[in-house]
Amino acid sequence: MNEDKIDPKEIPEVVPDKIKSSFNYKAFLGIAILVITFHVGINYFISEDNADTVVSIFSMFIPLTLAIIGFTVVLKYKGAQVFGKAYLALSLAYLSIFFAEVTYAVYDIVYDIEPYPSIADIFFFMLYPLLLIYLFKNIRFFAPNLGKKSKIWIIVMPLLVLLGYSILSTTAGEISILEFDFYYGIVFVYSATLTLAVAVVGASIFKEGVIGKAWLIFVIGILLNNIGDLWYYNLELFDGYDLLHPVNMFWYSGYIVVIYALIKHKKTL
Repeated sequence: MNEDKIDPKEIPEVVPDKIKSSFNYKAFLGIAILVITFHVGINYFISEDNADTVVSIFSMFIPLTLAIIGFTVVLKYKGAQVFGKAYLALSLAYLSIFFAEVTYAVYDIVYDIEPYPSIADIFFFMLYPLLLIYLFKNIRFFAPNLGKKSKIWIIVMPLLVLLGYSILSTTAGEISILEFDFYYGIVFVYSATLTLAVAVVGASIFKEGVIGKAWLIFVIGILLNNIGDLWYYNLELFDGYDLLHPVNMFWYSGYIVVIYALIKHKKTL
């Protein structure tokens, strides 16, 4: 079957022209309170050795939960040409983060070996191509032909962020553009911002549709993750990261917001 044709499994029984429900701001407030409370708790009420273990477990639990919820959506669209494959890619993306966190913990906590760079980075990086598969499959289904502005945005936006990151990184300390860590981080930074750029295009396409709110929430989740990624790779240039660093809050909140978007999308369709 041609993926451009509409599969009956991928059409909800009733599709309103617009979503009339508003954001549940209490959900976002709850996520913020949860993440901040957790960060404060592990930094001020738990010993450092135990805190590292708790952080590692929490960092594994959230993306694993996200992946499991994603797989339930895959089962819902089993056999569907677009949504089934799209949500499989999404689920595998966050399952890869789970494996990355497990590998990172083995290096850092079990064997006390520097986990950056390491094999864990392969799993961390897999998030981006898998998310792009999810994004492009959805966008192609609803908007087969992207407009010129969307294409320019996808090309220019990541390059501008990359330029800003490069300037900030090389002027904030004694970092040379010839150093390995600089280019290593750039690969991740570019991939992260490319993913965000495509997600923003998707949100602009779906903004008036039945999944518009869910997609906007999804973009917010990716944005939070990207802020964490950019901050993290900048920190690694100066050996400034540890498991108790506040940058973790952006990853935690990003994952939980994506869980919220996924649940909202699942209920909508």
